[in-house]
Amino acid sequence: MIAQIRADLYRQRHTLGTFITALLIVIYAILIVGFKTVGGVMVSATEKPLEALDNKSWSILDSIHAATLSSTVLLYLFIGLFTIVIGYEFNHHLYKNTLVSGLSRLQFILAKYFTLVVNFIIFMGLYYLTAFLSALIVQRPMGTSVGELLLALGTTLWTTTFFVSVIFSLAILVLIATSSLVISAVFVVLWPILIGTITLITNWHWLEYADFFGVANRIAFGLIRSDQLFGYIMVSFCVLVMSIFISTMLIRRKEL
Repeated sequence: MIAQIRADLYRQRHTLGTFITALLIVIYAILIVGFKTVGGVMVSATEKPLEALDNKSWSILDSIHAATLSSTVLLYLFIGLFTIVIGYEFNHHLYKNTLVSGLSRLQFILAKYFTLVVNFIIFMGLYYLTAFLSALIVQRPMGTSVGELLLALGTTLWTTTFFVSVIFSLAILVLIATSSLVISAVFVVLWPILIGTITLITNWHWLEYADFFGVANRIAFGLIRSDQLFGYIMVSFCVLVMSIFISTMLIRRKEL
């Protein structure tokens, strides 16, 4: 499995799409901080942090918060990474070559998932590093102590990476179930929009547990109480485990 992860990462380093994605992420972070603009799909409860950024002089901490609120756009950019890591290989049935070489179905799914996790850590880290450096270049004040800023960055990075990985574990499941890269990509795009919209219309607040990106943002801004945090993490972890398990079962049914 480790060898498969290394092979996927090596292939990525020699793929133009990887560098295009990195460039777009850097440009996007610079635009957010430089023009004091917050963008992205914000259907869930992010009004308070958004209002706090209005009509004030931004600090470096505010710039990081703005980047967090705008990070939903990264889901769309990560679809490119998803395509490189597993989508193209599955769409053209090249995964069969890997499976006949001796790698088990579970090891194959886990290798693809952890390769995506490594990608999310690297590219989310690049995103926040660019936002931080951009705020430094335009000489914004820290807005807090260095320790608090690093804690905020670390918390945001790990929560976003984990919850984004849950969304893409479901995308892997959809890809294997439908054998369609298009359907899995559309799923990634529509999931946060549909969950957030249905929650607002119906007031079914239990759906917030399935709004994985919204949960990541609320954790980053401290909008989830400590006694609720465990429940959100456990639901997401269970979804992740079930996605990997069902994906493994489905791929075992496919002919080699």
